[in-house]
Amino acid sequence: MKMRTVVLNERGQIVIPEELRNDLGLKAGQTLVLLEVGDELLLRKETAVISEMDDRRFWRAMSEHAFHTGWDKEDEVWDQYAPK
Repeated sequence: MKMRTVVLNERGQIVIPEELRNDLGLKAGQTLVLLEVGDELLLRKETAVISEMDDRRFWRAMSEHAFHTGWDKEDEVWDQYAPK
């Protein structure tokens, strides 16, 4: 495990240190996915995220999140379609 610090510039950009890019095989133009997990940011290779999408656990987690988010807004939805 390696830890490095990076500085966020005025445009919101960071530089991934060369050593880490080399270790992970990251190349210019490669797509990465930035995930917000609680109060943390997780940066993953797009290929890793796509491969996890084939896993049932991924879709179950996504479905549960959507279900809970939908229920949070249930009253608002019903009020729009069935005014009192």
